[in-house]
Amino acid sequence: MMMRKNYKHITQAMLLSCFAAVGVAHADMDILDGKVTVGGEINAGVQQRLLDGANGKFEEYRDVQSGFLVNDLRLKVDGNTTPYYLDIKIKNPVQDNESYQVKGGLHGKFGIGLTYDSTPHQFATGTLLFSGAGSGYLRIPDQIQKDLEANELLRVARGGNPLTAQAQDAAQRAIIRDLQANTNPMTFKLKREKLGATLDYNFTDDIKAWAKVSNEKKNGTRLISAGTYERYAQTVAGVHVSDLFLVNGVDMAEPIDYRTTTLNVGTGVYKKEWLADIQYSFTNFENENASLKWDNPFRFTDLSSSNAAGATNTNNGDFNRGRFATGQLSLAPNSQSHDITASASVDLPLHSKLTGTLSYGIVTQDDPFLPYTLNSAISGTNVAAFAGPANITDPATVAATSGHANLGGDVRTLSQSYVLSSKPIDSLAVTAKYRYYDYDNQSPAITFPGYAAFGESFWRTGNNDPRATANAGSITKPLSYTRQNAELAIDYHLFKPLTLMVEGGWEGWNRKNLRIDSTEELSVSGGFVYKPTKTANLSGRYKYSHRTVDGYKPGANAENPEAIGQANFDWAERIRHQANTRLMITPVESVTIGLSGQYQQDELGGNNRFGLKKTENAVGTIDIAYNPSEIFTVFANYVKEYRKGAMQSAAKDNAVGAENYFQQNFWNSDIYERTDTIGAGVTVQVIPSKLTLNTSYNLSYSKMDINTKNVALAANTLQNAIAQPFPTVTSRLQEVKADLAYNFTKNLKAGVTYLYEWYKLDDFANTSAYMAGTSVENSTKYVFAGANNYNYDAHVTAIYMNYKF
Repeated sequence: MMMRKNYKHITQAMLLSCFAAVGVAHADMDILDGKVTVGGEINAGVQQRLLDGANGKFEEYRDVQSGFLVNDLRLKVDGNTTPYYLDIKIKNPVQDNESYQVKGGLHGKFGIGLTYDSTPHQFATGTLLFSGAGSGYLRIPDQIQKDLEANELLRVARGGNPLTAQAQDAAQRAIIRDLQANTNPMTFKLKREKLGATLDYNFTDDIKAWAKVSNEKKNGTRLISAGTYERYAQTVAGVHVSDLFLVNGVDMAEPIDYRTTTLNVGTGVYKKEWLADIQYSFTNFENENASLKWDNPFRFTDLSSSNAAGATNTNNGDFNRGRFATGQLSLAPNSQSHDITASASVDLPLHSKLTGTLSYGIVTQDDPFLPYTLNSAISGTNVAAFAGPANITDPATVAATSGHANLGGDVRTLSQSYVLSSKPIDSLAVTAKYRYYDYDNQSPAITFPGYAAFGESFWRTGNNDPRATANAGSITKPLSYTRQNAELAIDYHLFKPLTLMVEGGWEGWNRKNLRIDSTEELSVSGGFVYKPTKTANLSGRYKYSHRTVDGYKPGANAENPEAIGQANFDWAERIRHQANTRLMITPVESVTIGLSGQYQQDELGGNNRFGLKKTENAVGTIDIAYNPSEIFTVFANYVKEYRKGAMQSAAKDNAVGAENYFQQNFWNSDIYERTDTIGAGVTVQVIPSKLTLNTSYNLSYSKMDINTKNVALAANTLQNAIAQPFPTVTSRLQEVKADLAYNFTKNLKAGVTYLYEWYKLDDFANTSAYMAGTSVENSTKYVFAGANNYNYDAHVTAIYMNYKF
C-alpha cells in the first residue's frame, strides 16, 4: 500500500509539473514549424474520506481516496498555420477509476487516438473459508475436512426429521465458526481495464477508412454458490403431509481473469445523395481459468450417495448426497467471433430515403470437456465403450463415451435491417422498418451416457425427460431461433399545433429444439404532439400488443417433462398495454414545469397455471426549475414509481398418473414495490462572478411487500405449501452535495466540496454465517461468506484548485 501511494504521488507530481510547464511556455510553442494555440485545464486538491459501514457498496463503481489527488487534466494544442492538432484528457490519474485519452492528427486527413480506461466493481465483503481466492482451485485444510467428515450423519442416523438437533450438527457448527472467526474478511471485486487505439484516414472528402483495436482485461473474484439437497417426506398414517429438506453447500470465489481483444477495420464512400460502407470485426475472448475446483469442507474422502439404510443406492441416489471430496465447475470457455457488416443509404424521390444493413457472423469455441466428475467413488455404468464400470474421473472417458472431446461450438448469425422513410408532402411522414435476425446453432448434438448427479455423488443414466429410459443418457440439443420485426409508422401534421401518429407492428419468433415452436406478436399504437403556444407542449402515446403461442408442449408429456401448465414468461401468451404522456409548460419566463407519466401492464400465460402471471409498472415525475436571475437558480423534482408482480406457484406432491401438482398445494404471490425519489438543488452567486455556492439533496426510499395466499387451502394441503408471510424489504439512500467556489481570476478558481451519503438496506434474506446446529434450523449445512452487509454512512470533504490556460 505504501509503495502504491508513493507511486501515485510521484506520478501526480510529474503530471502537474509537465502541464504547468506547458501552461507557462505555451506562447512560444511550435507544432511542426507552425504556430499553435495551446489551452488546457488542471484540477487538483486534497480530499478526506470518513466511512462507517460497507466500503464495497459505497465504492461499487468508483475509487474515493483520501490525500492529495489530481482530478482532471486537459491539454489541447491546435495549429494556427498548420492543420495538426493534439488533444489530451486525463481523469483521476493512478486511481482505480482512472482514464486517459490522447487524440492527434491532421485535420481533414487522418486522426490517431489512444485510450485507457479503468473501472472498479466491488461486489461485497465477506469471509471466505477457502484459500486460493482468484485461482482455479479453492482449498480447505485437510484436517478441517477430516474433522467435519468425522461428524457426518447418514440418513439412517439422522432419522426421518432433519430438524431434530444432533450432537454431530453442533460439532460441525463449532468447527466452521471457529474457522470463520480466525479467517480475515476479503472483498469480492474485479477491475476492468481497457486499452484501445484508433486510426481514421480520409483518402478524399468522400472516401474514408478506419481501424480500431482494443484489449479489455477483467481481473478479480465474485461470489458464486454450489450445493445440493435431499427431501425428507413426512407422513402421518401413511399420508404425505409435508416435505423437509437437508441442504448443504458453500459460497465460493469465482476467479475472473478475462482477456477480450477486438479488431475492427472498414472503409466507406459517403456521397451527398448516397453512402455505402463495409466493416470486418474480430473478437477473441480468453479465460485464464477453464474451470474452478474446490474442496468440499464436509468431506475428505470420496463416497457415493446412499439410501436410508446407509448402503450404496444403485437406483436413484436419494440420500446422503454431496459426498465428493473435490468439486468442479466449468467456467466461460474461450471463443472467437468474426463479423462482416455492410451498410448503405440512398436518397429517393418524394423526399424519401432507403437505408439498409446486412451482417453475417461466426462464433466458435473449442474448449475440451471436463471429466464427468472428480468423485472417484462413483463410476459410469452401462457404458457401451467399456466392458465394466468406466473411470469417469478421466477426461479421456468423455471422448470415449460420447465421441466428443470438446463441444466444437459453432454458431452462425445473419442479421438484416431496412428502413424506408418518406415525406411526400410537408404534413405527412411515413416510415417502414424491417429487421431479421437468425441465430443458427450448428454445434453438434451430443449424447452422453450419463452424468454425475445429486452433488456429484451418483452416476445417473437418465434424466427427467419421460422419453429417457434407464440407460438413455443425456442429450445436448443446440438451440436456434429466428426473429423478425416489421413496423409501419405514419405522422400527420393535422393543423399547426397538432401532430398525430399511428403505428402498427409485427414480431415473430421461430425456435428450434425448445418446448415451443413459435410466437407471434401484433401491436398497434397511436399518439399526438400538441403545441398550442411556444410555452406549452403536450404529448402522449398508447400501445397495445398481443403475443400468441404456437406449438407449446403443455407439460408432463414426452416433449416437456415440466409440470402441466408451467410456461417460461418469455414464451407465454402476453397482452401488453403501454402508455406515456409528457407536459412541459413555462407559465412565466423564470419558471419551467414538467410533468410526465408512464404505465405498462403485462398479462402473461393465459390459462397456464404456474409462473409469472402479471406485471404492472407506473412512473410519475414532476420537475420544477426557477431561475429569477443570473445569480440564483433553484430546481426540484419528485419521482413516484410503482411495480406489482403476480406469481403462481405450487408444491410437488406424490404423482398420481401424469399429474403431480394438485390445487390444494397452489399458492399465489403478489409483489408490491413503491419507490419515492426526491431531488432539490440551489445555485447562488453569493458574490456575483466571484463566490458561487452549488448545493443539492437527493433521497430515494424503496419499500417492497410480498404477500402470499393459498388458492384452495384444504385439510390435505402439504404443510410446506401453506402460504407464509414475508417481512417488508426497505432500502434508503440519502445524498447531500455542496460546492463553494471562489474565482480569483478568470482562469483560476479554488473551492471546497462536501459529499454525504447514507445507505441502508433491510433485507429478510440476510443470513448468519453458518446455520446448522442452531436451535431454529438444523437442516442447513451451508457455509455462507456473510457478504450481505451493504449499509454505510460516508462523509467526503475536499479542497481543490482549478486552473485554465
